[in-house]
Amino acid sequence: MKVFLIWSGDLSHRLALALRDRLPSVIQSIEPFVSSEDIEKGTRWSATIARELEATSVGVVCVTRENLTSSWLNFEAGGLAKSLDESRVMPFLLGLIEVGGAGSADPVPTDRLRRG
Repeated sequence: MKVFLIWSGDLSHRLALALRDRLPSVIQSIEPFVSSEDIEKGTRWSATIARELEATSVGVVCVTRENLTSSWLNFEAGGLAKSLDESRVMPFLLGLIEVGGAGSADPVPTDRLRRG
């Protein structure tokens, strides 16, 4: 299963890279995609991202204070949400308080990382 990891900014990028490294060891069938690592140098990045967004139905949006209003984050998340019946877009909040949640008016419930 392909998982598109969406990031914008340094902290969000580091989170996406950590998830890229960790997720396959938790669920072996996951193929994570991080644009900074998985787009071959010298290729048209926009075509690669469009192709990956089209082929992916699961995405994790790495949201931090620094990228909360990022146009790029919204663009890629919108590309994943193209088919809400089939796509899953999961915001991963780092350093933010939970917004919405199950039963809220938000279109996508969120959660935050808790130390356990």
